[in-house]
Amino acid sequence: MESILGYPLTALLVATLATEAAAPLAFGDPAHTPPPPAHAIGFPSRDANLDALPGFQDPPPGYGQVPFWWWTGDPLDEERLTWQLEELHKKGISGVQVNYAHEDSPGWPTYAAEPPIFSDAWWRIWGRIADECRRRGMGIGLSTYTLDWPQGNNLFRQLFYSKPELNALALQPPSCQRLKGGQTASVAAPTNLIAARAYRVEGGLLQRGGVDVTPFARDGVVRWTAPAEGEWEVCVFRAEPQPNTINPLLAGVGETVVRDFYQRFQEATPNKSHEGLNYFFNDELHIGAGMQVWNTDFAAEFEKRKGYDVFEVLPALWGDIGPVTPKARMDFADVRMALMEERYFEPIYRWHASRGLIFACDSGGRGLRPDEFGDYFRATRWYSAPGHDTPGGHADLIKGKVSSSIASLYRRPRVWLEGYHSLGWGATPERLMQATRENFLYGCTLLNLHGLYYTTHGSFWEWAPPCYHFRMPYWEHMGVFLKYFDRLSYLLSQGAFVCDVAIVYPVAPFEAGLDGKTATQAAFDTGRALMAAGVNFEFVDAESLARAKVRDGRLEAADSSYRALIFPAMEAVRWPSLQKAGAFAEAGGLVLGVGALPFASDRAGRDDRELDALVTATFAGKNRLAKPADVPPVILGAFMPETRSDKPVRSLHRKVGPRHVYMVMDAPKNSTVEFRATGRAELWDPWTGATRPLRVLGETATGTKVEMPLEDYEAQIVVFSPGAALRAEAQSSKLKAQIPVEGDWEFELQPTMDNRYGDFRLPVTEKIIGPEARIFRHALETGDTTTFGEPDFDDSRWERVTHGFGPQFWLLGPLPSEAPEVELAKLASINPRLAVTVAGREYRWRPYRFSWRMGLEGDPGHQGWHGLKKNVTDHFLCLGKPSGALNETKYEPEPAGSHYYLWTSATVAGETTARIVASARREGEKPHASEVLTPAAVFLNGARIEDPEKAVTLRAGANPLLVHYDRAGRGYFVLKRQGSGSKPSQRTPLAMTWFDDSWVIPFDVHAGARPAELFRFTAPPGFRAMTVTAKGNVEAWADGQPMRATGGGRFEAATSFPRAAVVALRVVPQTGVSGAAVFPDPIRLECGRGLTTPGDWSKTGALECYSGGAWYRKTVTLTSEQARGEVSLDLGKVVATAEVRVNDQIAGIRVAPPWRVDISKQIKPGENRIEVLVFNTLANHYLTLPTRYRGELASGLLGPVTIQTTGRTIP
Repeated sequence: MESILGYPLTALLVATLATEAAAPLAFGDPAHTPPPPAHAIGFPSRDANLDALPGFQDPPPGYGQVPFWWWTGDPLDEERLTWQLEELHKKGISGVQVNYAHEDSPGWPTYAAEPPIFSDAWWRIWGRIADECRRRGMGIGLSTYTLDWPQGNNLFRQLFYSKPELNALALQPPSCQRLKGGQTASVAAPTNLIAARAYRVEGGLLQRGGVDVTPFARDGVVRWTAPAEGEWEVCVFRAEPQPNTINPLLAGVGETVVRDFYQRFQEATPNKSHEGLNYFFNDELHIGAGMQVWNTDFAAEFEKRKGYDVFEVLPALWGDIGPVTPKARMDFADVRMALMEERYFEPIYRWHASRGLIFACDSGGRGLRPDEFGDYFRATRWYSAPGHDTPGGHADLIKGKVSSSIASLYRRPRVWLEGYHSLGWGATPERLMQATRENFLYGCTLLNLHGLYYTTHGSFWEWAPPCYHFRMPYWEHMGVFLKYFDRLSYLLSQGAFVCDVAIVYPVAPFEAGLDGKTATQAAFDTGRALMAAGVNFEFVDAESLARAKVRDGRLEAADSSYRALIFPAMEAVRWPSLQKAGAFAEAGGLVLGVGALPFASDRAGRDDRELDALVTATFAGKNRLAKPADVPPVILGAFMPETRSDKPVRSLHRKVGPRHVYMVMDAPKNSTVEFRATGRAELWDPWTGATRPLRVLGETATGTKVEMPLEDYEAQIVVFSPGAALRAEAQSSKLKAQIPVEGDWEFELQPTMDNRYGDFRLPVTEKIIGPEARIFRHALETGDTTTFGEPDFDDSRWERVTHGFGPQFWLLGPLPSEAPEVELAKLASINPRLAVTVAGREYRWRPYRFSWRMGLEGDPGHQGWHGLKKNVTDHFLCLGKPSGALNETKYEPEPAGSHYYLWTSATVAGETTARIVASARREGEKPHASEVLTPAAVFLNGARIEDPEKAVTLRAGANPLLVHYDRAGRGYFVLKRQGSGSKPSQRTPLAMTWFDDSWVIPFDVHAGARPAELFRFTAPPGFRAMTVTAKGNVEAWADGQPMRATGGGRFEAATSFPRAAVVALRVVPQTGVSGAAVFPDPIRLECGRGLTTPGDWSKTGALECYSGGAWYRKTVTLTSEQARGEVSLDLGKVVATAEVRVNDQIAGIRVAPPWRVDISKQIKPGENRIEVLVFNTLANHYLTLPTRYRGELASGLLGPVTIQTTGRTIP
């Protein structure tokens, strides 16, 4: 093809080269990035001679996990912080990043902290902890999450936003007046006027150019008379200051932020150095004033960079001014972004880089919004660890590829993975392992587990839980998980990413105002289709394309080298991008268009014959594809991908020193994968750091075929080193024997819940919380109950109740209309079997339970974002249909009716004067989302109380009480002895006000009677004693045998029970206490060694609430033949982690499947002692807490357990 639309092809290529030479490509060029200081940790090497094996086997500092450390919830204590830091250090954690949470009130202000952030006391703590980090070789940084948000009185408002000279300026839509020739315009000139201009109008559109009429602004008005001919429009432009913002285009603004924020951390360290600092972070950064941010020198900078006056085209930001419109918008965006980079992002980046500190981010769009900040790629390249979050235990291909592409093309050292907030307290390392492997496959290299809480405040403070660290039962085993990713973090950070396919990151359509959403969807869907087909890829930005070189039919950008370049439905494109694509296509490269092709650019806008010609030359007809799904077949037909198998496998390829490193997933065990590499093939094991040769099935014209040794859900690290291929022996799959390990195992609990700081329960009464009975089967004693203590007694129809909660009212309703309340008020007691007829329909009373401490079970009232926030509402009455509201449950009208009756009794020893305290909307009270319950009628001793504000008289004994509500909602109703005044001076943590108020008269649903309360639960194996706190007299049995009371609420069994035992309790309660309210605290259980079989311990009685560890022990006998060769122990299934010991030697720790441990070196002929220590999650503990993040309860060694032997000899 010699010409396109009359343009010689050679002329197009000459134009390409000329434009490339003239473009200001040096700015942001990764080739100009200075190397890190010698002391910097966690910075990889791109040395072509790097030997990565020693670093893989024993990773150097800086490649460990870095958690978010939430310093919210309780006053900071230096010793507590130091204790936590040491726990982290023991597990090899590289550093910590301090975060502050936000309220859910308007503006989402940062939660008040003690001491206040940046106060003298706070800086003293920071300096101490930074020094503790320095001594441990760790780093500490601060995230600006909530601190730099523009709403509320947050830290950045105090430091920056409150200063008008730093506030952003935002262009406002111009005030315009259209006029004909000879007419005079009169347009208001505001005080913040930046320009006034008159534009010629043709065909209804403003035309580029115009006349500056700013000098005609006098006395607040622009008056200008148009020439005699033609149509004109006068536009007045203004830039409004934006309160509570910072202007990222302001000269020196980045240095100001460094001086008044980042540098202060260095000055606060004991030696005023950066030692001990690291891992600063921008989370959901808020800056500027949107896409039309302005600065006083913007016009001058625009003309200097673009060669024309911005006011000639400024109306294009709000409307069409003809073919130049896309160019004008893209030029404006380019200058805005360049100023933002130069003046805001780059100075902050360089402060960190010069000190060798990792500076990371998780922006609000997470790379999914290419137009965030104007150009997400250009903004995010100024972080040394571009990053994102992946909530809920999932991996995210697109987020990972955007972040890792930025790091790759700009040679940033790391890719930050903020992992798994909101997964819940049932989060297991198995789930984390799968998600993190995938995220690393997508390019992440620095693991940041979201949850590390300074406090959980009696299990009542959460922030998108869980906390993955020292509170989790499996923390003792977590070092194995963390070391696995230390090794992967090191290995996959070194060298350079290798892929053949680049997808243009579609910023240009947003800048031009041309359907950026469609382009974005096409880009991301194309990436997903490629990865599903086994083809890895990279997103490439316009500047990297402009810098790229075409060499030997490839497109080389930074360390990347592409065979294919894809434009995803981009109606607009940067001219240098298209030029480079044209040169690449001319050199034989594969250039694909998916959907719409470009028809506008920053060269001349739209209707550009030169652009159209280059598009035609670049995109051959067969390479114009309709949809993303059409891309993989074209790619796979053009060249072999990095890996190829019978079915697609996902893979990551890096060139590390002289080696080719592949991370492969989805390849089944013993399957064949062809790698586009040759040499000595080895499997590198991140669990141990060990390497072993792989079985090579042969070399092909394109690479090497290898037999894959692991399961398809595992990450297989295949490394090709220079040298001849090693011929490993075929993996024999023959099983010499599979021996079931059946029957009983010894079972012994190992508690882990360390409550020294009140993390799990307040007030602190015990340091370690072990097994407890919190949930019971319950019934009232009626008739003969002599057999209720027997283990085989059928309690399946008994109600299931939780300690502390008991019936306080009998509830009737909802009813469609009022009941015969006068008759109801005369009731001296309630028989729930007797119906009440209302409007011809029968209704029955049912118990309404609550705890005087915790309120309604499962509903502590309004909390805050992302979980519990230490709040227990006084509003324990909740009537209506539950529905969702902002961080609480809202009670709405029910279809069945809006009338409710609550019956109870106030039982007192002698005549008592009392007053009613009932909820009502009051000024100054923060209401819940629900309507406030206010009684429609109150009856005491059968008589209606006409004025509830007046004191009432209670007679000695039972005083029946009936309360009628005529609406759904939330509230409280309390009786207090007359004379009670202010609230109690001493408050129990996490309790309603009424709990500590000795003037409150308890409700008594039994009206003075004291029927015995019967309870049953199943104790764990090895049960021998328990301690019961009860409001009443207690008798106890275990498996039908009486237990002996030894004082202080402690009951002992005559002998310990090897198997799970049924414990029965008979309680004669105090007056006014019923149901499980007789047990204000859990029953503490003492257990020794017992017997069990593998299975889910959460389904075996009291252990459903047990979070901790348990030992399973068994002696097995093997013959000499069985003990010879390779022997492994397969645990079947475990939740959550397992440590295996054989004959007093640790054989291995498993935190994810396969749950198989090689025990060849520990096993012997004859008797062998096998011990398995299993830890579960905190979900079980949270079963009786009102969290929304509980998770799965399954726990323990689930099995089936087998011993497997093969005929292979151990090397």
